[in-house]
Amino acid sequence: MKARSMQTSRWFPRRGQRTGRRLVVGAQGSKSALVPVANGSEEMEAVIMIDVLRRAGFEVTVASCEAQVDIVASRQVQIRADAMIGDVVSESFDAILLPGGMPGAERLAGCSALLGKLKSQRESGKLYGAICASPAVVLQPNGLIGEGQVATCHPGFMEGLQNPSEARVVVSGNCLTSRGPGTSFEFSLELVRELLGSEAAESVGGPMVLPDDGQEQLLCYGNNLVQPCESPRVLIPVASGTEEMEAVIMIDVLRRAGFEVTVASCEAQVDIVASRQVQIRADAMIGDVVSESFDAILLPGGMPGAERLAGCSALLGKLKSQRESGKLYGAICASPAVVLQPNGLIGEGQVATCHPGFMEGLQNPSEARVVVSGNC
Repeated sequence: MKARSMQTSRWFPRRGQRTGRRLVVGAQGSKSALVPVANGSEEMEAVIMIDVLRRAGFEVTVASCEAQVDIVASRQVQIRADAMIGDVVSESFDAILLPGGMPGAERLAGCSALLGKLKSQRESGKLYGAICASPAVVLQPNGLIGEGQVATCHPGFMEGLQNPSEARVVVSGNCLTSRGPGTSFEFSLELVRELLGSEAAESVGGPMVLPDDGQEQLLCYGNNLVQPCESPRVLIPVASGTEEMEAVIMIDVLRRAGFEVTVASCEAQVDIVASRQVQIRADAMIGDVVSESFDAILLPGGMPGAERLAGCSALLGKLKSQRESGKLYGAICASPAVVLQPNGLIGEGQVATCHPGFMEGLQNPSEARVVVSGNC
């Protein structure tokens, strides 16, 4: 099949490849998707797909391919699926999307119920796709990428594809493939575009504040007050309504860097339901860890999650002592305006940034994507 340029969003230009026909576009909010997960699945990829599709109005079913509904992902984030894979294989889905991660991809490949569902999805002409290791570990060995069909995957697994492409996202017929955690937004938004159209993809992508080459990326004010350390300890508080993408991306990236990350629930129980209904189990309760020392405390946003963090006295006390000690603390999305500024955690004249919808809550707002001001 002759390749042609793929239509891409303004955030991700000239990075895709398309072969074959475009799929039928439907009305926003009328689509369903299945996201299978297993122990060792890449949590960033899974959660970004789930979150983005639910923002677009998809009915997303997260299905465990393990013997239980709870899975432990590749960077030890604990996620509770919505259902068991065996209970949903008889249902019809407009798309089936596989996260990568190892050994998660191998465990998906070993799930006969999932493989059967994928093969019937392919034969019916409905959309299916995979990211990271899964195109090479699940799709290619099981005849789900056809003879001569182009696909992409994580750079470390390219030898497992018969016709590999280095494009960040490849759409070939009704198969969608992508490269890894860093392409998960493109992958998910391309699925939205395939099934709901470009206008829907733009409307979903806009509020997420995705990269824009014309925007100032980083502002630093004053001297860097934080001293580097060999084995940093980081606290990430979460609550019901926390933005799951923000929380999971922080956890995943920091654990990749060798940080010791503690995820602490600010609710009455260790399990929280995030803003797009992803169910996450924290490592501890906030009251059990406030006496411990952390090199950084980082708050995700999301509503009403930010409000619930702001209402947690144990967390606010910990943040104030962190600020006074000169140790690093920070927040993203709504939390700078909802948690930090009202509680004196952004000082007089101190510059900060937040989600565009909450900028009025900051005394000295900046439109830079990241602001470092002292130890905040």
